[in-house]
Amino acid sequence: MTEQGIPGCILMDTAARGVADAVLNSPRKGKTAVLIGGGNNGGDGLALMRILKLKGIESIGILCCDPERFKGDALLNYRIAANMRLSMTEELSEISSAEIIVDGLFGTGLDRKIEGRAFDAIELANACSAYRIAIDIPSGMSGDTGEIFGTVFKADETVTVQCIKRGLIVTKYRECVGKITACPIGYMDEDIETGFSKEQLIDDEFVRSCLPDRKIVSNKGNFGRTLIFAGSPGMSGAAVMASTAALRVGSGLVNAVVPDSIVQAFGIRPEIMVNADSDSDIRSNISKASAVGIGCGSGNDVKIKKKLYEVLMSRKPCVVDADAINIMDSELLSLLHENCVLTPHPGEMSRLIHTDIKSVIEHPVETAKSFSEEYGAVLLLKSAASVIAAPDGRIRYNISGNPGLAKGGSGDVLTGIISGLLAQGLTAFDAASCGAYLLGQSADTALSLLKNRALIAGDVLDSIAETMKTL
Repeated sequence: MTEQGIPGCILMDTAARGVADAVLNSPRKGKTAVLIGGGNNGGDGLALMRILKLKGIESIGILCCDPERFKGDALLNYRIAANMRLSMTEELSEISSAEIIVDGLFGTGLDRKIEGRAFDAIELANACSAYRIAIDIPSGMSGDTGEIFGTVFKADETVTVQCIKRGLIVTKYRECVGKITACPIGYMDEDIETGFSKEQLIDDEFVRSCLPDRKIVSNKGNFGRTLIFAGSPGMSGAAVMASTAALRVGSGLVNAVVPDSIVQAFGIRPEIMVNADSDSDIRSNISKASAVGIGCGSGNDVKIKKKLYEVLMSRKPCVVDADAINIMDSELLSLLHENCVLTPHPGEMSRLIHTDIKSVIEHPVETAKSFSEEYGAVLLLKSAASVIAAPDGRIRYNISGNPGLAKGGSGDVLTGIISGLLAQGLTAFDAASCGAYLLGQSADTALSLLKNRALIAGDVLDSIAETMKTL
C-alpha cells in the first residue's frame, strides 16, 4: 500500500477472490455461512460475500461484532454489502445448518483470548459437519508461533494471504489448519517478516533445481552406488522398500546388506543386489558405496551397532533412521558429521535427546535446530509439517503429504529416497529437503487414486515414478 500505492480495498478484494475459489471448489455445496469479525479479516469476509453473489452463490454473513466497530476498508465493504442487500444476521443458530463455513473472524493480529460471540461462533462451527475454510489463518491461532488463544477454528482448508505464516506450519494444532493455499495479493520484493522466504518452504521448483542432470552418454556408475543396511528377522519389508526407493529416485546401483534369514525377500526386486551379512565385510561394502542408508527395520539385527559405527567412521554421506537412531549413545553421537542425515519422528527424537515427546512436539524448530548445530549433522524431524535443520542454522519446512503416510513403511521409503539422492551427489541438507518433499508428493499422487485409510507405503513407493516425471 505504501510503496506501490495499491489501495487496501483492492488487496482485500484480491484476497477475497482467492477464498471464493476455495468455496467454489469445495467438496460440499449448499448454504455458505461467513463468520464476520470486526477487523480486516471480517472485511475480507464481507468482500467474499459480494464476490460470491456476483458468481451466483448466495451466502449469509454471521455478524460476530458490533457493526460500528468496522473501520477503513472493512467499513467500506460493510457498506457495500448493506447497499447490495446481502444477507447478514446476528443469529448464531444459522451456523449449524451451513454446508460451508468461512472463518473471517480474526487474522494474524490476534493477541488475546477469544471470548463472547466469536468464541460461541467458533464452537458452533467446529461442532457441525460443514466444510470449514479459514481466511489467512484459523481464528484463534498465532501467526508466529501456532499457539492457541482459548479456542481455534478447525479448518479443513486455510487460504492464507500472500505467504504461508510460520504458525500454520510449526503449530502442534496442525489438524486445525487443513490444506494450505497461499493467495498472492500483490508483488512484494522482500520476504514478509512473519512468513517464509522462498528458500525455506520446499516446492517443485526447489527440488527440480537440486536434481542432477542425466546426460545421454552416461552409465550406472555416474549416478552413484547406494548401500542399504536394513532389515532383521520379521522386518524384511523395511529393507526391500528402502532399497527400492533408492532405485526409484535414480541411484545407479543399490546394494542391500541384510541378515541371512531375509535375503530371499529380495526375490521380488531383481534390480537390487543383495548380500547376506555372513558373506559380507562391512568395511568393504562401505568403501564401495557413494552413500549409505542404515537402520530401517534393524531392531533385531545384532550387528546394527557395529555397522553404524563403521558407517559413521567412514564419513560417507549417510542416512541414520529408526533402529539406528534408537541405539545411538554418546560415542556414536560424537561421530556425527555434516554428511549425515538423521530422520527421527518425535518419539525417537525425545529418546535421542532425553526429553519428553510433548516438548519435541511443541518446539520442533528449536529442537531440530539445537541438535543440528550441536552435533554438526542434518536433522529431519518428521511430522505433518517436517522441519529440516542444517548445522549452519538454516531451516527448511516441508508440508507435502497427507495422513496416509502415518503407517508403517513410510519412514523406510524416506530413508531410501534420501540415500539415493545422496548417492547422486546432493548435499545432506538438500537431499533431506528433497527427500521429505518427494515422499509427501508421492503420497499425494497415490491419494488421487486411494483414500487415506487405504493408502500404504507400497502405494507411495509405486507413485515415486509418477512424481519424478514432473521434475
